[in-house]
Amino acid sequence: RSPVFSQLASSLQGLWTIRAYRAEQKFQEVFDAHQDLHSEAWFLLLTTSRWLAVYLDVICAIFVTVVAFGSLNLVQSLDLGQVGLVLSLTLTLMGMFQWCVRQSAEVENMMISVERVIEYTDLEKEAPWELEYRPPPSWPNEGLISFINVNFRHKSDGPLVLKNVYAYIHPGRK
Repeated sequence: RSPVFSQLASSLQGLWTIRAYRAEQKFQEVFDAHQDLHSEAWFLLLTTSRWLAVYLDVICAIFVTVVAFGSLNLVQSLDLGQVGLVLSLTLTLMGMFQWCVRQSAEVENMMISVERVIEYTDLEKEAPWELEYRPPPSWPNEGLISFINVNFRHKSDGPLVLKNVYAYIHPGRK
């Protein structure tokens, strides 16, 4: 849902700009693409949960059938009250089993959000906005800007984009 909501929020915030540039169709197509992707994932979640429910119902029906036929074999040693108690407890146990399996699947599904938040907390922090060394209050004295042996890269482990740049911008120049 995140891409759908962020696209919707950014479109609503920039609605005047979108209309000014007549880009409504482009933004509609981007939103539709995000919505299609979300619908695919949501439909997959619904179908797998229904498949799990049917699968659990089949397992429970087989188990209750086995217990019922097992109690028929033990009819000489059990009275009718005990057989009824066994069958009713089996049905209750199967209902609790289905609930536990569905809840564990739901918890596993929701833990993905927690994993994403934990990944965001482990990101490398950016440099602070204010540095320890600050220029004096009378700075700039002349207005001369000089770049001496400047190197720049976009990422800390990426390749250098600027290498050994020397540039002087004299006062009063642009």
